[in-house]
Amino acid sequence: MSWQALFGEKSTTKLAAFFDSQDALDRVSSQLRETSGLQNPQLWVVRPHAADYDKRLEPETQGVARTAIRAHLVLGALGLVAGILLWAALYAMGIGAVVASPYYSGAAIVAFSTVAGLLLGGLVTARPDHQWVVQAVDSATREGRWSLVIHPRDEAQCKSAEAVLQAANAESVRSV
Repeated sequence: MSWQALFGEKSTTKLAAFFDSQDALDRVSSQLRETSGLQNPQLWVVRPHAADYDKRLEPETQGVARTAIRAHLVLGALGLVAGILLWAALYAMGIGAVVASPYYSGAAIVAFSTVAGLLLGGLVTARPDHQWVVQAVDSATREGRWSLVIHPRDEAQCKSAEAVLQAANAESVRSV
């Protein structure tokens, strides 16, 4: 199973680059459009001391909702199947507690494994790796710096964008 199947967003990776002037940001933004094939909806500017930049960091609110549904359904189902397989293996091994009360042990094992899958779905939905980008943009904004938030759609765009940022000596941060 490809991990990408869990996500409903077009862009699962986020990059942010930080600049001291709008001119530097504009130069890098133009280079990103030319060399990386990034379109305007994939590049978001956060001005210094801006207060309403949350949409620039997570512009795909419907995609996040799709991610929540997919991740919970898929990982919950995998947890259910894993629980059934674990119970069957324990029963086949003749484990005393499982053999003595197969219905109760089966219900407990399957319930806990399903909940574990659902919790993992919640973790995937929460995307804790995005906090690195969010916190870095928040710090830069409060310090009076310009931020360019990049939403690449695939690994090629991501690598190309990273190369442009590195060539420009731009301070940057990336989610997974």
